[in-house]
Amino acid sequence: MVNASLNWASIVGILLALYGLAAAPLSIAQIIFTLQRRADMSPAVIGKALFLLMQGAGRLLLLPLCGGILFFQGWRLDPILQFGQFLLAFGLIAESLPSIVSDYSKWRDRPGRTPA
Repeated sequence: MVNASLNWASIVGILLALYGLAAAPLSIAQIIFTLQRRADMSPAVIGKALFLLMQGAGRLLLLPLCGGILFFQGWRLDPILQFGQFLLAFGLIAESLPSIVSDYSKWRDRPGRTPA
């Protein structure tokens, strides 16, 4: 049964899904630039690339999945749990947004880029 209503959980679900889809391409670009800048293939570089790969997969798959679950099943939560989910999603976005903005600024200021 799907009871579609616009409540806190539905809004948070839409926000998480859109945030995950917007943040994933920046993770992919960060992996590419990490591997292109380094000539060596030391374990530290490979570990960082694997970490960025897992982070990108989480942004691409898990954030929209969690958003979809909240959008379709959030109407079952009582208002206190809905508010808790809102605070949790707001904290997640507030913690990860500076790194995403930093990734984007590094991508824009990369060496060898021709200015538009």
